[in-house]
Amino acid sequence: MSIFTALIAKIAPLYVLMLMGYIAARFLHSHRDTVAHLLFYMITPLVIFSGVVNTRLDASVLSVPLISFLIASFLCLLFYSLSKLIWTDSTKNLMAISAGSGNTGYFGLPIVLLLMNDQGEGIYILAMLGVTLYESTVGFYILAKGTYTASECLKKLAKLPSLYSFLLGLIINLVGIKPPEAFAEFTGYIKGSFTVLGMMLIGLSLAGLHHLKIDYKFIGMTFLAKFVAWPLMALGVIYADTHWTQFLNPTIYNALFLLSIVPLAANTVALAAILKNQPEKSATAVFLSTLFAIGYVPLMATLLFEKLL
Repeated sequence: MSIFTALIAKIAPLYVLMLMGYIAARFLHSHRDTVAHLLFYMITPLVIFSGVVNTRLDASVLSVPLISFLIASFLCLLFYSLSKLIWTDSTKNLMAISAGSGNTGYFGLPIVLLLMNDQGEGIYILAMLGVTLYESTVGFYILAKGTYTASECLKKLAKLPSLYSFLLGLIINLVGIKPPEAFAEFTGYIKGSFTVLGMMLIGLSLAGLHHLKIDYKFIGMTFLAKFVAWPLMALGVIYADTHWTQFLNPTIYNALFLLSIVPLAANTVALAAILKNQPEKSATAVFLSTLFAIGYVPLMATLLFEKLL
């Protein structure tokens, strides 16, 4: 089976989960904000902690979350500056966080499990952590600026659990403490709920729309950031390393590349809902990018994944 057809089969259930979220909201009266809070404040920090604790660390591997964090932050600030030329309201803040983030967990992890070994999965999780830390720090601050004052943003930032779970996991890993075997089984359940609830959250958010809230400029800018700028940045890092620094390795190349081609982040819907910054517009953009990813992700993986090995 080719990478293209294997990936089509792998990502199809993700769309079923999105449909289930829509049905749950429309007919079972499930609430979007409850799921958003569960994901952001409880499940995501546990996934981050598990990923950091269970990965073999060296200098090149430790650089991976820094690389992804810097790419995400750069794109956020770049598109925030560009968006100021288009919007004067909080749309520019929503655009900025969308530019730097991606559906690295709910959508990306199942693809990584198909294409990479255990160490590759761990490296991808570290790359994902860089994006998650961006969402929890730079991205959260930029988005909150559209609703709160600078001091209020910093206070909310200091209360985010993802930052502390990353630091705790890093300390435990470096000290050499091994979590009990039962912890691995427990985090396996958490990873499953991470994907299930994350994709269902998109459906839950879409169910609240009476019609798709399409802002063509917003959709165009988010697609430019996610499907053009992100892959170009990742491939730029890979090109620079292969030709000059030679600090990374092919497994890291593949992790960064796969990270760069996933659709817009469902987490932005959660954040927009928490901060009350146009979650419907965010949900529409995430939904359309996720539909686009049905063909885009398998095609990009087929064209470039094997060549990076």
